Amino acid sequence: MMDVEEYRSEVPAVESAIRILEYLSRYKNKTSTLSDISKNLSINKSTCHRTLKTLENYHFVFYDLETKHYSLGSYLIILGARASEFTNYLAVTQPVLKWLCAESKQTSVLLEPISETSLMYVAKEEAHWPIRVTVSIGQQFPLTSASFGKCYLAFSDEAVAEKLIEKIGFIQFTSKSITNFQQFKYELEKIRLKGYALSLEEHTTGVFGIAAPVFDVNSKVIHVIGCVGMVQYSLSMDICADLVTKAARRITELLGGRMPKDLKDSTLKG
Repeated sequence: MMDVEEYRSEVPAVESAIRILEYLSRYKNKTSTLSDISKNLSINKSTCHRTLKTLENYHFVFYDLETKHYSLGSYLIILGARASEFTNYLAVTQPVLKWLCAESKQTSVLLEPISETSLMYVAKEEAHWPIRVTVSIGQQFPLTSASFGKCYLAFSDEAVAEKLIEKIGFIQFTSKSITNFQQFKYELEKIRLKGYALSLEEHTTGVFGIAAPVFDVNSKVIHVIGCVGMVQYSLSMDICADLVTKAARRITELLGGRMPKDLKDSTLKG
């Protein structure tokens, strides 16, 4: 198989276009100038401009003549709709997300790995309450942050997970973020025993997250489902955890996956 770096060198224009679209998909970069994009992505300014003009011609990006800012284009809406239509797991999981949202009265989310170091929101169902947590599809998280990342790593191969933790390191999002390697490993051990991960203000002050793993036919973790909400307006954490683990088990079944035997026997009976 061709090395990743070698492959990239063969298609620099495609790589630049992908990186630009990813950059504009982040909320903080949703409208950006040519200079911002070129500088932050370390792409030569003239190359960046040519790539943006091509993307604009195909309506993948939009250029505002007055503000001189670029943003994502209208054709991506069509592509997104097609991707959602053709990706069966999203159709399968959405009813479960709706159920979890209704039962927990919290925003429910589904995440999948977007790279070996990050997870990304791919589906959500937001609670219809005046005070709720709002999330953005496409938002990414380091695997070493909060409940979602902890959950994914806890049910991944232990040796692989340990290497990833060392590679990614930790970010101090709040005063409650875990940034100690041994403490983090201990957290993963507890998660394996309980069958779910809990985060209390580890990523965002005032916000909790509970996550459980979804497995494929080989009992490999492929997604994480969870709910997020304001700590002071939530049901008991035990009730939320029970709902999330039931939702994870249901999605695993619907996708034809299999729970690992030790997890099924110890935490998800009945």
